[in-house]
Amino acid sequence: MPEPTESTESTEPTESMQPTQPGGGRRRAAESTRTRPSPVTVLAVLIPLLTVAALALVRPAEQAPTSFAPSEAALDRVTVVCPARLPGADEVRMGTTALASGDLALRVGRQDDTQALSGGVAARTERQYVVVNGSGELAPGLVASRSGGGSATGCDQPAPERWFTGVGASAEHTSTLTLINPDRGPAVADVTVWDGSGVVDVPALRGVRVPGGRSTSFDLAVVAPNRDALALRVSVSRGRLASSVVDVVDPVGRDRPVREWLPAQAAPAPTSYVAGVGTTAADRVLTLANPGDSEVRVALELVSEESEFAPAGVEEVSLDPASVTEVDLSGVLRGRNLQDVQALRLEATGPVTATLRTRTASDLALTSAGSTIEGDAAVALPAGSKRVVVTGASAPGVVTLRAWDSDGDAVVRERRVEVDPATAARIRVPDEAVLAQVRVQRTGAVVSVEVSDRGLSVLPLAQLGTTSEVADVRPAQR
Repeated sequence: MPEPTESTESTEPTESMQPTQPGGGRRRAAESTRTRPSPVTVLAVLIPLLTVAALALVRPAEQAPTSFAPSEAALDRVTVVCPARLPGADEVRMGTTALASGDLALRVGRQDDTQALSGGVAARTERQYVVVNGSGELAPGLVASRSGGGSATGCDQPAPERWFTGVGASAEHTSTLTLINPDRGPAVADVTVWDGSGVVDVPALRGVRVPGGRSTSFDLAVVAPNRDALALRVSVSRGRLASSVVDVVDPVGRDRPVREWLPAQAAPAPTSYVAGVGTTAADRVLTLANPGDSEVRVALELVSEESEFAPAGVEEVSLDPASVTEVDLSGVLRGRNLQDVQALRLEATGPVTATLRTRTASDLALTSAGSTIEGDAAVALPAGSKRVVVTGASAPGVVTLRAWDSDGDAVVRERRVEVDPATAARIRVPDEAVLAQVRVQRTGAVVSVEVSDRGLSVLPLAQLGTTSEVADVRPAQR
């Protein structure tokens, strides 16, 4: 009987026979093992984040400035330059509103000299151009003028830019531009010329170099002959220069030539006041210049002691870009209008320059758009009858006039005149006055002086500076 064979089957349950836990416990354990980040992954994320955070906390070192604004200091030096004489205009008057006594340093032509101020005033006779330097207590309020023979002009301070409108370059109307260098080093300027159709190319007026202590002149009829009215801009690129223009009208016929200095304008402006019209019948021509690149329309109004009003028969003037035009006002400024009018008001759609030329058979008077004064202005007064004309007030204000004679004694201690917008005021000045100070308070206004002495002359006033800028110079950073 065969023996029974042992069974090789295991009695332990197999893996497939094990009961499955609800929810798949083993699968959850496997998934949990796969989603846990490794230390390398954690560091790969944290290190960039920490680096960015650290950089955000770091502030870069501040760079030291390479330039510094100038500081203001009390004015202790002023230079004014008087052009060479016209026929009969030999007298140079000087003064300072500080009324101090002392010696002014002069250069007459190429020669050095001095002039003593007594009681703040002085006068001398010179034919050549005169450079007047005041220092210390003589500097504040230093002014000068040249006059005589029916002509007069204020002596100007050197400026980086000056505009002259209404100059001529033809046989009947010509002008001479003079540049004077008051310093020892050379100076360089560029002169831009406009006529009725645009900018005129004048090579002789580009890069003009004036040696130290010298002057140079240009007859425009020679360097830029043109029958149109012209406008000039003198732009100084190196050193300092004082610019002046002499205008000569020599009409065909028996009338003798007449000449006068043409006052400069500081800059074009959309609203301008030309003060100093005069009271005699004459030919009057207004010259307008548009240096911009867009067309400009200019409206003209007359300013009297009562109001500003548009004259009948005068329409708006259209000025092409970079052009100059003339407007005949002889028919407008006559009769009743002329008796009351003290100034012209020009309202333009863009910046323009302007000059009024008044001519009789024996005299020529020129006046340009004036600068607005807010504070003090002064003038060395020529001989003859004198009137201060104030216009263009921006708000109700007060103008105070003081004046002194050749001995330094007050002839007008204090005269106060109220001024209002859209009106003009005329203040009489004693004939013996040689120095005047005008103070504009609570408003801004345009101020000019009319002088009648064998002819009419108009001197626009500029605001007096009280401080100077001192450059901040430091050793270079290496």
